[in-house]
Amino acid sequence: MKKQQKSSFLEWNSNLLISSIKKISFNIIPILILDALFYLLSGYLIIFWLQRVQANITAFNMPADIMSLGPERAQQLVSEVRTFYYLIIFSFILLLIAIIFLASILKGIIWAKTTDTKISFKLISKFLGLNLIWMGFWFVAIFLISFLIAPSSAVFFMIAAIILGLYFTNTLYTIFMEEQKFKSILNSVKLNVAKIHLFLLPYSVALLLFYAIMRLGNFLKFRYSTILLGLVMLVYAAVLRYYVSELVSKIEGIK
Repeated sequence: MKKQQKSSFLEWNSNLLISSIKKISFNIIPILILDALFYLLSGYLIIFWLQRVQANITAFNMPADIMSLGPERAQQLVSEVRTFYYLIIFSFILLLIAIIFLASILKGIIWAKTTDTKISFKLISKFLGLNLIWMGFWFVAIFLISFLIAPSSAVFFMIAAIILGLYFTNTLYTIFMEEQKFKSILNSVKLNVAKIHLFLLPYSVALLLFYAIMRLGNFLKFRYSTILLGLVMLVYAAVLRYYVSELVSKIEGIK
């Protein structure tokens, strides 16, 4: 009986995969372009921010012995350091908002095309609001982990937070494209928790496939191997989105 149930579950997933692949059309080309554009622009913003911070740190001339400057100058310098610290935090928050804004436009179009949802200004606006709440929550969670957890354990908790974030996010975006309401957050969390046994196998296989692609990429040592690996990962992510959107829709229909 258990073998029959296991066979039926595997067959059900296989049919889902085939069904999702059949939905792939020429839409995948703009999806790949928009996805690549998102990562390129986000990477440029991060590198630009890091360079500016590094340049300001280098320009900030901190003497070895602050007290040798005298009480007034020492106090002024401490105040300048505090202001500089707050400016870094403020600029980092602006960086995160810029990335969320990019994700809301580009990823919003990507998920709309993946789920055959009509693209409109209203949809993208709501998607921006959703991401400010959702991505803001995960950014804060990762920040708290890095700040509160011991460095020896922080990496493990960060990886766990990223995996959980991806697990819930894929479901959230699929459901949001159907409902276009902020309550999609609660609905997606409920579905992911209640039906975790149906998500476990597909997501485990997806993680293993991702790991295999990354390992294979380590063996590719030629001039444009990094570009090729990036392209393969973009195609993998696009196909996975089609599969996940189909998976979530089918699981939603199971009572």
